[in-house]
Amino acid sequence: MTACEKFLACFFATLLCLVTESALALNISDYPELEDLVQTMIEEDGYPQDELREVIESATINNKTLELMDRQWKAVPWHQYRKLFINNRRIRNGIEFWNRHKESLSRAEAEYGVPASVIVAIIGVETHYGKRKGNSNVLDSLVTLTAAYPRRSKYFKQELRMFLNLARRESIEPDSVYGSFAGAIGIPQFMPSSYENHSVDFNGNGIRDLVNEVEDAIGSVANYLVNHGWKAGQEIYSDVPGNLSENALALVGKSAKPQHAVEYLISLGVQFNSGQGSRKAALVRLTLDNGEYQHIVAFNNLYVITRYNNSINYSMAVAELAEEIEKRL
Repeated sequence: MTACEKFLACFFATLLCLVTESALALNISDYPELEDLVQTMIEEDGYPQDELREVIESATINNKTLELMDRQWKAVPWHQYRKLFINNRRIRNGIEFWNRHKESLSRAEAEYGVPASVIVAIIGVETHYGKRKGNSNVLDSLVTLTAAYPRRSKYFKQELRMFLNLARRESIEPDSVYGSFAGAIGIPQFMPSSYENHSVDFNGNGIRDLVNEVEDAIGSVANYLVNHGWKAGQEIYSDVPGNLSENALALVGKSAKPQHAVEYLISLGVQFNSGQGSRKAALVRLTLDNGEYQHIVAFNNLYVITRYNNSINYSMAVAELAEEIEKRL
């Protein structure tokens, strides 16, 4: 072996060693949040200690997850955000999804009072109708965010607890589940707590499977919205044509939470279709491509969609995508 070959062999052996060491199971005792979680789950959930430690210590701290969580995303104005979701391809795929799962969607609408179009739109926005469910290992993500993301470690510790208990109860290998870098799972991208509290076995096979079973995803999205206050038969929002008075402008906010009586908005000269909306509403604005604003009255059902994702842009994308899909059926 030449000197060069010896050097390369030594270099790659060292590199392999470093890579292997970096992938070794973590030590729970190095992370107080994980140690606290283990003690809680042993005492309160009856999770066998050896099994629990083995599962958690099989995970890897993923620096990419931490980078993604820390990345400061510039707020995207409505006119740019809208183009990502309200386009011919997304609408066409939504119609195809609807036609493939018409029976389940009709049953969900009848049982929960959530329009099929809204269920389809949420799944379309979340995962391109189940085609993009995420490629991050959920166990790694949740362990990483519990152990090494102090700003929200308390929240992710609870999500990790939910995930581990759910996986054990459903006989799922924890390291086999993939989803978003933040730990959201399956076709509707439920966090483990939402999976636990709002998913349903909509096809009646005895398993709540949001990763592989579209029927369960459809029923679970509807159930989630109802559990967060969806009102059957009510509108989601109403456009506001024209300009607002100064008194009305003072009420424009960044939250869709209904705060103002509809009658009060009308008394301030706000023009909108109030017939099928909630009795309280919010005034919000959307940024147009010319730099001007479009105002809308956000009813209760728009606020409910923000409970799925805390963003007015997200909720409006769901609402408009639902409208466009229904128009073209």
